[in-house]
Amino acid sequence: MKLIVQPASFAGCVALPEYGKVLHMTEVDTIGMEASGVVIEVGPEVSSCKVGDVVAYAGHPVGAYTEEQVLPAERVVRVPPSVDPKIAAAILFKGLTAHILLRQVFKVGPGHTILCHAAVGGVGTLACQWANALGATVIGTVSTKEKAILAKQNGCHHAINYKEENFVDRVMEITSGKGVDAVYDSVGKDTFKKYSIEATFTMVKGIRLHEHGGPEQIRIELILESRRINSNSTVNCHVVPCALHHLRCDLIDEMAVNEWINGIKYSIQGALITMVKAIRIHEHGGPEVMKLEDVELGELKTGEIKVKNIAIGVNFSDIYMRSSQSENYATPLPYTPGMEASGVVIEVGPEVSSCKVGDVVAYAGHPVGAYTEEQVLPAERVVQVPPSVDPKIAAAILFKGLTAHILLRQVFKVGPGHTILCHAAVGGVGTLACQWANALGATVIGTVSTKEKAILAKQNGCHHAINYKEENFVDRVMEITSGKGVDAVYDSVGKDTFKGSVACVTNCGYLVLFGTASGEPEITFKDLNKKSVVFTIPGMFLYTKDRNNLVAASEEVFSYVEKGVLRVQVSQYPLSQAMQAHLDLQNRKTTGSIVLVPDN
Repeated sequence: MKLIVQPASFAGCVALPEYGKVLHMTEVDTIGMEASGVVIEVGPEVSSCKVGDVVAYAGHPVGAYTEEQVLPAERVVRVPPSVDPKIAAAILFKGLTAHILLRQVFKVGPGHTILCHAAVGGVGTLACQWANALGATVIGTVSTKEKAILAKQNGCHHAINYKEENFVDRVMEITSGKGVDAVYDSVGKDTFKKYSIEATFTMVKGIRLHEHGGPEQIRIELILESRRINSNSTVNCHVVPCALHHLRCDLIDEMAVNEWINGIKYSIQGALITMVKAIRIHEHGGPEVMKLEDVELGELKTGEIKVKNIAIGVNFSDIYMRSSQSENYATPLPYTPGMEASGVVIEVGPEVSSCKVGDVVAYAGHPVGAYTEEQVLPAERVVQVPPSVDPKIAAAILFKGLTAHILLRQVFKVGPGHTILCHAAVGGVGTLACQWANALGATVIGTVSTKEKAILAKQNGCHHAINYKEENFVDRVMEITSGKGVDAVYDSVGKDTFKGSVACVTNCGYLVLFGTASGEPEITFKDLNKKSVVFTIPGMFLYTKDRNNLVAASEEVFSYVEKGVLRVQVSQYPLSQAMQAHLDLQNRKTTGSIVLVPDN
């Protein structure tokens, strides 16, 4: 079904010398990927347009730089009578790109703040105009004062001349340190790395006791306060995710600290100290570095509660942190591991209204320190466990359930008609994700390592379970989907599966990397750009940073537990055997979730 169009105008990208390489052109190729014109002939079975229609196209096929052109009818769109065909040829490619950026990849709206590089370029101009009309605050970067004036005329509320000021500093100043909701970057190398902070640490003055004794043991020291975070974890984009996230911590005035010491030093002697058993890590390494020790619990501060743990969730992130396998999980030594637990509130500090003594609560994420009998927590980070949910189930499911919620309900909203691929389908998150996706009406494909796990995967919602040790999962996925690929791939394995995951995802599909059990993959622009893949590394900590989001997501997770949609197989170990639990988890000897239970 083809037609012949006589172009009224055409547009191209001849300014980019690399463009031909991307498109694999030869010397005899006709270039150009955008044009408008009049239909002068139609082929058989064409009903979408007729001779005399004014139409336009953008994208494939390449070959617009010509007087007349044969095109697939399905690739052209009508140009309204009110739109000049020359305007159509100038705007369609860039306009479609802007539509993808603002209405599909991230739906810009009132209250959002965006940053657009090359704000007076072809796409940049349209994106800024459009984002402004959608109610967003628009920040643009330009290279001259003249372009800054033009950028403001085209919708930018703030135009940053990057040759005169550091655009990162200026953006953080404009946003009061919060950063922007989305960055649209068409520049690449010169701008890209400025969005990712490899690590942010803050040195603060604090009080340390290195040995028990009299007040003379008190020391004022600089303490490494802020932990390294995964700053690349919250923003989806068509190539790679990027985000700005700054940690802030006020320095304690040394004179105030000295006054505080003088006020309390004499009351320290003879004070009652609460000691509890906890797993401590003094050096990074294998499971053997975890030691059961006595630790002291500090006094409750404003907004804090004390919880007697019933069960403690064990997650792969605990292994990454213990082994220092990933820079994103680096934690100052020594520390108590663990980021998930359930228990009973046994004490509340000042200004706590969200829970009371006797409440059964759970938490997942920060702060690190769950591998202990009792724990001090910020009240705003805990959620109520419904009476119908076993606290051990809550500790086994909350971290993974919140992760599954982010994957299926926030990053990509799975629903009827979708097909997804989930690696490690019988792992902690994989089990819940497959159950949940099935309940949402999607076709679920899972990968596993044994025949036994394949049976379990099907019991947990997989319509197709692929044993990757017996067959090539890429070939099998393409066979199942009739060559189309899947709408979303959820990959917690990383290095060993990533290339295959890219091959399995459909054009404009979602590739979600939420773990690196086999190591961090090598990610290239070429891998993702070829299919216009939406790629993200979602971080549960940032998605649940706002308490309202945390509570809403937790309630939905527990609701699905109560309904029987989410089911988890729990393997239980005593707290003192945390080393064995880690060994079994990293050697993939377990299915479902692991919890540690205090020995007492």
